Amino acid sequence: MSKVAIITGVRRIGFYAAQFLLSQGFDLAVLYRSSEERARELKTYGEGLGRRVLTFEVDLTDPSTYRGIPDEVFDRLGRIDLLVNAASPFGKLSWEETDAEDLRFYFSAVVESAFLLSKGAARYMLKNSGPVKGRIVNFGDWATAKGSPYRGFVPYLVAKGALDALTRVLAVELAPEVLVNEIALGPVLPPFLEGREKGEGWDRYVKRKTLLGRPVGLEDVLAALDFLLKTKTLTGEILLLDAGQRFVGGGYAAGEQFQ
Repeated sequence: MSKVAIITGVRRIGFYAAQFLLSQGFDLAVLYRSSEERARELKTYGEGLGRRVLTFEVDLTDPSTYRGIPDEVFDRLGRIDLLVNAASPFGKLSWEETDAEDLRFYFSAVVESAFLLSKGAARYMLKNSGPVKGRIVNFGDWATAKGSPYRGFVPYLVAKGALDALTRVLAVELAPEVLVNEIALGPVLPPFLEGREKGEGWDRYVKRKTLLGRPVGLEDVLAALDFLLKTKTLTGEILLLDAGQRFVGGGYAAGEQFQ
């Protein structure tokens, strides 16, 4: 029986992670909110490889839309081996602009959803055989993983910091059968702000704000994911994949303008 993965968020980096998982022989459950076209592309791509792909339109701020998905995935695909929490809203909100509702929105979309999906999926992972019965991989942000938040993205960074803590807490709670790790990313693709990708000024930003002067390659993101799928003795780890941005500092709010 093929291994089965659940992935949230397939608009950008998650799309390539999902393609990679399909190419590695996983059957896949895709959770999306507004990326229906991307989900359809993945279904077509997976079916071309002989893989089964389930798609679910959800709202990660509303647990009623996704809480039962691990049960349905297990019923339809027969097992669960991997959960990838890649979905995350991203937007500028300063300290003065942020209110309690903003915090609730980001926390529910990033942290609560990762917790509830992990809880639902891990139940079925534990039915698998072998010393490693399942894996959870979260996608975080270099700034909170390094403890160097930048200005202007308050609720986003608060939620990502909580995701870092969740990664470590779940690693402890689910050991030794389920490995829980995180990939904390620096600049990979131009930021998606105000409903579109803002690429103007991106090259200048990356050259100034990273030690290597170039963005993190998608191939490196997939290599890190592949490593976490193969390792058997790593858990509770946050892998910083940031092109050295932590040594230079500064995020999207540090005087950079994207058009």
